[in-house]
Amino acid sequence: ALLAGATFGGAAAMAGGLTSALGWGPGTGLGDPSAEIAVGLANGLLEIMAAAPNCIDAENPQVEVVGHVDAVVACRSLNDLGARLLDYWYAVKADVFSPWPLHMQQNWVKLAYLVKYGDLRRGGSGALARCACGLLLELGEGFRASATVLDTTRGSTWAAELLRLAELCDRSPPPPGWCFPGLGIAQKAESAFDQPRFSMVRADARGITWAKGKTVIATAKTGFLAGAGASAARGDEGEELDEGSGQVAASPGADFRALTGGFDDLAARVGGGSLSAKCLEKSDRLFNQKTRPIHFLNQASVPLKICLFSESDRLCAVPLGGVGGSCVVTLDPNLRAQLRPPGTAHVFQLKVLQPGLIERQLYMALVQRGSSVQLRSCECSCD
Repeated sequence: ALLAGATFGGAAAMAGGLTSALGWGPGTGLGDPSAEIAVGLANGLLEIMAAAPNCIDAENPQVEVVGHVDAVVACRSLNDLGARLLDYWYAVKADVFSPWPLHMQQNWVKLAYLVKYGDLRRGGSGALARCACGLLLELGEGFRASATVLDTTRGSTWAAELLRLAELCDRSPPPPGWCFPGLGIAQKAESAFDQPRFSMVRADARGITWAKGKTVIATAKTGFLAGAGASAARGDEGEELDEGSGQVAASPGADFRALTGGFDDLAARVGGGSLSAKCLEKSDRLFNQKTRPIHFLNQASVPLKICLFSESDRLCAVPLGGVGGSCVVTLDPNLRAQLRPPGTAHVFQLKVLQPGLIERQLYMALVQRGSSVQLRSCECSCD
């Protein structure tokens, strides 16, 4: 009986994963309020990404943000959306969030993990979806004004749509095991001479001109349909509202805390102590990785290669993250770099080498997460 129960449970989990991947399952039906919420949440995150195409901490930020946009289109559950929120927050340059206090960002990360893992508990979908609306509002408000092209009108429309979705979560909570319908980006232009506008819609919608993420980012500065998903910005009868109609009257600074609620209360509601402990552990690790990088400055007159290893690694043969991974970099003279080693450790071994066909070790040192390291040819100093 125990084996039969385990087999049935495994088959049910596989079936649930398959229907979710195909855009089927609970809450995905055409006209279902849950599907409207799903499309609206994905569209809210898409709008943030499109409004800040140069904010990713990468050599080519626009290429990187296209990957994030495509990942949002691939979302099939609230768990997926929570993961996309965390990935995007981690990828954005730290100085872009300068108006957003670090303690508030830390709480945001905890709640985002709660949305991600709480969805797997198959309960409290309405509260988690409402929390996701608040997380999007807070994320959008955290950007430095000069870093985003989201103007006041578009920002107000976007915020109003998220507030409407939060109310819909209360009126028509998504069912247990909630899945997102298949998603796609619709492209619309009034005429051949107008700039295209974009919005997230169901993938089974008809009569749609589809667009890729790279098209959205390439035209982000010239026009993007704000706050429009499966529902668009609608009046009582479901018609689209003109942006100047005066019927949308919310700002991005709306009270997102009223939507997210407190971490402890929401954790108790959707998963209890074990879920809370898991989210706290993972959020602390991710938050420290992003906000406490190790800074390096090459003060030598020659290029230097730096590798980070675990403090307990006696061989120091394979760096953290693998050879050529995120904890290996070659710095030319007077150049800077910052590394964010994975895991929860605070102290790491630093190996400095002379790069070349045959690399020569110059020296080793211990460095801490959050420190600044000045590299020289024979030694280094840490602040």
